[in-house]
Amino acid sequence: MDRRPVAAHRKPHAWAAALAFSTLTGAGLVLALAFAWTPTRPALVIALALTLLSILSLIAAWRQDRDMARQLTARDAMLHAAFLSTPALTLSRDGLIQRMNGAAVALFGLPREAAMGRPFSDLTAEFDMDAVHQANDQAGQLEARRGYWTGRRADGSTFPLSLRFGLIPPTPGPGGSGVEHVALALTDLTRSHAAEAQARELHAQLNKVWRLNSLGEMAATLAHELNQPLSAATAYMHASQAEMLKAGPVAEPARPPLDLAKGQLLRAGKLIHRMRELLTIETSVLGRERVSSMIEDLAPILQMIGQDKKVEVRLDAEAEDDDVRADRIQFQQALVNLVRNAVEAAAERPDGAVVSVTGRVEGPVYRISVEDNGPGIAEADIERIFQPLTTTKSAGMGLGLSVTRTIVERHGGALSARRSPSLGGAAFAFALRRHEGGSR
Repeated sequence: MDRRPVAAHRKPHAWAAALAFSTLTGAGLVLALAFAWTPTRPALVIALALTLLSILSLIAAWRQDRDMARQLTARDAMLHAAFLSTPALTLSRDGLIQRMNGAAVALFGLPREAAMGRPFSDLTAEFDMDAVHQANDQAGQLEARRGYWTGRRADGSTFPLSLRFGLIPPTPGPGGSGVEHVALALTDLTRSHAAEAQARELHAQLNKVWRLNSLGEMAATLAHELNQPLSAATAYMHASQAEMLKAGPVAEPARPPLDLAKGQLLRAGKLIHRMRELLTIETSVLGRERVSSMIEDLAPILQMIGQDKKVEVRLDAEAEDDDVRADRIQFQQALVNLVRNAVEAAAERPDGAVVSVTGRVEGPVYRISVEDNGPGIAEADIERIFQPLTTTKSAGMGLGLSVTRTIVERHGGALSARRSPSLGGAAFAFALRRHEGGSR
C-alpha cells in the first residue's frame, strides 16, 4: 500500500489550478486594499470587484481541494480493502516476518503473535531470501522450482502457493527504519490446482472414449468391407463343390477340406454379422443436459488445445433454454474433436488464427457450430470427408470426422460442413433437439 502523504498523490494540473487560484486571490486582496485607500468612487468599485473576485477564487480553490480530498479518500479506501482481502506480510533482510495482515493470518491458521519474528521459510517450504535477491528487480513474481511454493499451515497441512514481492525502500530521516525489507502478496492456488486436475481427468476420460469410439468405427468399417469378399469366397466354394459333384468319385478326396474351408468362411461371416449388430446397438444413455454447462466444463481443455498451436479459441454458448437430450461425455468428445481439427486448420495462418464455438437456440433445436479462419474445405472434398478412412492429413487415419458424425447421429442430429460465412474457413455444425421441459 502506498504510504506517501496524501498531497503527494495530487495531479500536476490540480497543483497548477490551486497555485493559480492562490496567486489570483492574493493579488486581488492586495489591489483591493490599495484601492480602498483611494476615496474616489471608481477606486471603490474596482476594490469591491477585486474583493469579490478574490472571494470567488477562494471558493473555487476550496471546492477543488474538497473534490480532490474525496477522490483520494475513495482511492485510499479501495487500496485498504484490497490490502485487507489479499494475504500479505513483510520480511526483514534475514527473511523474518515483521508484519502480517489478517488474511495472511487466516491463510496459515496461526496466531499473529506466533508469526512475528519467525522465519518465513517455516511457513513456506524451500523459500529463501536469495529468491528475492536473484529476481534483480524492485517487484515481480517469485518463481519456485516446481512452478509453485508449498505453504504449511499450523495444523501441518500443506497447500500450493503463489508469491509476488515488492522491495520496501528505507524510510528517510533520523527516525526512519530499514527493518522491513520486502513485502509479499500471497495467493492460495488450491482451487486453481483442483480445477486443473479436474480438467486433466476430463481430458483423459475423453481420450479414452475417443479411442473406444475409434476402435468401434474401425471395426464397423472392416466388418462392412470384409463382408463382401467373404460372401464372394463362399459363393466360389459353393460353385466348386457343385463342379466336384459333376466330376464324380475322382474329386471325392478334395471335398472334405473344401467343406471345412466353406464352414470357416460362413463362421467368419456370422462373426462379422454379430459384430455389426453389437456396434449398431445403442449403448449410450441420453440424459437431460445443458449445452452451456457441457461446453463450460470443456473450456480449460479447449483453451489448452488452442494455446498449443497459438490459436485463439472463442466460446459463446447461449445459456437460456439450452436443455437437450445428450450423453455428456460423448457430446464433449465430439466437440473436442471438431475444435482440435479446426485449431489444426487455423494454425496454418501466420497470424490471427481464430476458432469460434457458438451455441444458439433455434426453435425446437439447439445448434452448435465450430468455425475457423483456416484454408477451408474444397468443394470436391465436402461430400467425402465424413467417409471412414478418408483424411486430408498426412498422419491421419480418417476416423475423426467419421466417429464424430456417428456420435451426432446417435443423438438424433446430423453433422454438416460448409465454408464459414464469418471467418472464411471451415464451419461444422449440428443441432440437438431441445428437452421438452425447457431449462431447469
